[in-house]
Amino acid sequence: MQVLLNLINNSKDSLIKNKISDPWIKINALDENKMLTISVEDNGKGIDKEILNKIFNPYFTTKHQSQGTGIGLYMCKKIIEGNLKGKLIANNTEVGAKFIITLQKN
Repeated sequence: MQVLLNLINNSKDSLIKNKISDPWIKINALDENKMLTISVEDNGKGIDKEILNKIFNPYFTTKHQSQGTGIGLYMCKKIIEGNLKGKLIANNTEVGAKFIITLQKN
């Protein structure tokens, strides 16, 4: 739950920061075979290509110091990959960013 809240909040922040006129956040869940895939996608212009490979690093943030600590996405990745033995990836779409969580079902 904490991971989803963090991803949604990051999407919301991006939509506000970029002053998107028709903002949206899509959350999808797919349950097939032995995998559960959850995605959080927005139309907030995406993540700068030069920092995309750094966003899961501890203490990396693009927010002002009073707004972010840089541990949110790092902790999301630790929770998903460390505690739940899943995967968390991020990529850009044509209009924004998309985070994909993949979990194996027992």
